[in-house]
Amino acid sequence: MYLDNLNGEAAWSSALYDAYITSGTTQQYSVLVDPTPGIPAPVITKTVTFDVLRNDVVVARQLNQLGDDKFVRSLTKNIDLAGKLAGVCDKRKAKKANCEPAANVLKLFVKRLELSNRKCDNPADCDEEREWAAFRKEHGKDADFKDFWREWDRDDWQKDKKKCKRFVSDEALKIITEDAQRLIKSLGGK
Repeated sequence: MYLDNLNGEAAWSSALYDAYITSGTTQQYSVLVDPTPGIPAPVITKTVTFDVLRNDVVVARQLNQLGDDKFVRSLTKNIDLAGKLAGVCDKRKAKKANCEPAANVLKLFVKRLELSNRKCDNPADCDEEREWAAFRKEHGKDADFKDFWREWDRDDWQKDKKKCKRFVSDEALKIITEDAQRLIKSLGGK
């Protein structure tokens, strides 16, 4: 991206983002420019929504960079449930910028991708049960997660998880994780 400063002089700024771009979708970026002379180059940030993250997962599957359809459905279910929790935060706190329940579900989503990327060459090493057990132990009684657990327990993933093919390519892991981290940060997570 090329920008001119207030004196009309060309200034160079660049930002590199990996992303999936498909027909009918958009990518949104914000550019923060400080007109003060001598200030560092503009800051360019990518805006990530639940729809953008869901699209990342679907496109990665279409490019054979993500496991089978059952695995993809379970990942998009995590995104949908995090979105529902963000909606609950909007109603209760009137601030989306501090929604730890939704951020925590997205952190678990990222952990699932990391496990699949690193350990799924041997299916015995690809069991997410320890992560789920720890997550349930920490958040199982939390009222903010009530809807999440009800939906999750009804999901077909519980019966399909032993039969599905779970893998994530390095490229898909990088793109999806970076976008998930941006969304987590926008929800007040770390």
